[in-house]
Amino acid sequence: MEFYGMSGERLGTIGQPKPPSPPPPLPATTAVLPQWKKDFLQKPSISVRKGIAWGYNPPYEDTSTLVLTSHQGDFVDIRFPVTPEPGRPLTSNPVFWAFSGQSHTTFDEEAHGVTMPYSAHAVFNHDIDSKGPGISDEGDMFLLPNGDCIEVGMMQNPSTGKEQLYKEYWTGPPAESGNDDGPRPRRSPCVVAKTVASTPEVGVVRNGRGAVIRIGDYCQGILQRDDVNGQLLTLVERWSSAPDGSNTAVRHAESTVNEVSGARWIKDWRSNTVGDMQHDSAIPSIWICGDGHKVGDETVVDGVTWRVVEVEN
Repeated sequence: MEFYGMSGERLGTIGQPKPPSPPPPLPATTAVLPQWKKDFLQKPSISVRKGIAWGYNPPYEDTSTLVLTSHQGDFVDIRFPVTPEPGRPLTSNPVFWAFSGQSHTTFDEEAHGVTMPYSAHAVFNHDIDSKGPGISDEGDMFLLPNGDCIEVGMMQNPSTGKEQLYKEYWTGPPAESGNDDGPRPRRSPCVVAKTVASTPEVGVVRNGRGAVIRIGDYCQGILQRDDVNGQLLTLVERWSSAPDGSNTAVRHAESTVNEVSGARWIKDWRSNTVGDMQHDSAIPSIWICGDGHKVGDETVVDGVTWRVVEVEN
């Protein structure tokens, strides 16, 4: 503490002077993120699962799993069985799973005050789920040096019906040789459309509830609605496009090929919607793969209204 004489002259200091206050921390929005955090937060994203391990067993892959996530965090995750059984409904296969909703990523220091580089925590809230309502899942994500990701968490093993530790290996789709953006898949345009509620009642399906996302050369959609017997039906589609039609994500002899805005789109043969090559049957995938969409655009498919809610070119 400083003290002064009667005329204001400084006489001296008692004790240690108080150090100046440190400048306030920068807001999180202006802080510079390390590249590994930017990699975790990069959206839109296209994720392909390469394997899953339960407990401490070796990994395997019995599905064709593709996840499309928009810039705002909406996602559609479809997991087709690699070898569906002929004559058996897709949704009755125990390894089939399809869902959509919102994803959110946080880092350790935001929750615990401790940081662990190259790791994050992801939460996936399911608005629509082929396994039932009210489902969400979460896992710890670990970024690998090659840009791929390991996800670790707990969920129900479809083979045992029990909650178990799982480890999933995620990568990206192969880059197309004709891609103008360089050696990686196209991530634009990104277009998201969702069904427009036909009733204010929460949880009531009525005409249907669905979402469809197109990111670059990939498109996936899911729709849940009541069938003629009043049973809840889950319909899914996956489409892919390549300049020469060689995209291996959905290629098969039974695939449906459609020309949209000069691109050759191929429908995955495991999709359980029925329609011709020129018209949407239940999910407006053909429509969403066209050009020039803007937020608020609407279309009606089989009595269900769909509205564009996100566009990023």
